[in-house]
Amino acid sequence: MVFSSYEFIFAFLPLVIVGYYLLSGLRSIAYQHLFLTGASLFFYGYFNITYLWIIIASIIVNYSIAKGIDYCTGNGTRSRRGLLVLGVLFNVGLLGYFKYHDFFVENINAVFACSFNLKYIILPLGISFFTFQQLSFLISIYKKEEKVETFLDYSLFVTFFPQLIAGPIVLYTEMIPQFKDPKRRYINWDNFANGLYVFAVGLFKKIVIADTVALFVDNGYGVADPGFVTAWVVALSYTMQIYFDFSGYCDMAIGIGKMFNINLPINFNSPYKSQSITEFWRRWHMTLGRALKTYVYIPLGGNRRGISRTYVNLFITFFVSGLWHGAAWTFVLWGVLHGVFIILERLAGGLFVAVPRYVKICTTFLVVNFLWVLFRAPDLETSLLFLKKMVSFGELDFNRVHLLANDGLIGFPYLAWNVYIFSILIVLSGIVFFTKNTIEMGNVFKPTLRSALWISLLFVISVVHLSRLSVFIYFNF
Repeated sequence: MVFSSYEFIFAFLPLVIVGYYLLSGLRSIAYQHLFLTGASLFFYGYFNITYLWIIIASIIVNYSIAKGIDYCTGNGTRSRRGLLVLGVLFNVGLLGYFKYHDFFVENINAVFACSFNLKYIILPLGISFFTFQQLSFLISIYKKEEKVETFLDYSLFVTFFPQLIAGPIVLYTEMIPQFKDPKRRYINWDNFANGLYVFAVGLFKKIVIADTVALFVDNGYGVADPGFVTAWVVALSYTMQIYFDFSGYCDMAIGIGKMFNINLPINFNSPYKSQSITEFWRRWHMTLGRALKTYVYIPLGGNRRGISRTYVNLFITFFVSGLWHGAAWTFVLWGVLHGVFIILERLAGGLFVAVPRYVKICTTFLVVNFLWVLFRAPDLETSLLFLKKMVSFGELDFNRVHLLANDGLIGFPYLAWNVYIFSILIVLSGIVFFTKNTIEMGNVFKPTLRSALWISLLFVISVVHLSRLSVFIYFNF
């Protein structure tokens, strides 16, 4: 069950909303928290019941360690530090086993000519997200920045379903006060309308836009030997697909949160309008960037230990970013190259201050587009092939571009398909570069008849296309 599925839109979400607000008539807010936690666990277990026991065990262990750290406060730091180390080892070990076991075994086998067996472990959904989230919680308790609340409140903090599978990576300090605020337990129709609007826009982005260009991408990576034009169309298509896929997910998560009077942190802010790779990371997956800065970059020393050490810290941070995204060298190289470009930008200093804004935006976009090839390609060999073709100007294979749109329809000349594909990419480019994003539009949203009609139109168009359901890209991480 994903946000963009029939069972979620027409069954799970409305039932949970109705049930949650019906319980607001009871005296204690704990009943609503218990109901929402149970619904979130059902949502998670719906994918695979085995996943459910993993996240429950993770919650119990982390909460127990946090209580232990809190209990040892005032009795010396050795016990508290030991418990924190135990918590870090548990979370890193859990993530490492499920996400990286086969990756490391494959590389050990390749380097040392061994024959260790692979386990082909199924990655539990959202494990990278809820592991990072709980690590941040343990560290905040260790630093005495927060106090340990009830087990129910903590469970809701981890499992709150709008952010459970693919973020945003939320902090204990920004969620618990909202959950405990008695004013938020009653329905707020303005919030609900705003949330519905943001959700509808996100659904449209995912189903109508991202899944349309996904066809070009999937077909493109099935081409054995792409030419210059085909390689560029495939690369640009994925650049648009992941933009609208992740943007759509973030919108839907924020929209659902607003329906429950919960403000999730902004996680996406028009990243293709960035004038540098540094700025790109301030706009793309913003809560991941915050977490990496807080729990990797700063503990390594940040920029406090000289220029050379700063560059090393940046390199390590983006290496971790790549590895966090996936257990493959394509992801690692993608992360490392982002780090390298950020280091180069720092080395350049103010050298490009006089460069026109649009030139910097276009240059940054091209770099990001090239690096997305590494992110999407099934292996390093394929990614290098596509990158090579993108800088080989000899083969202008316009006559093969139409194959990217092959979805079973026949009878149309290839020129018509080419116009269709290029028109979509041009329109989407105009949207990402020149229009306001959903959050900006949501900030000025007013619940009127006109806005209701827009929501209805977006919703109906999206529902018509629900039959070609696909999961969000970040569900794989």
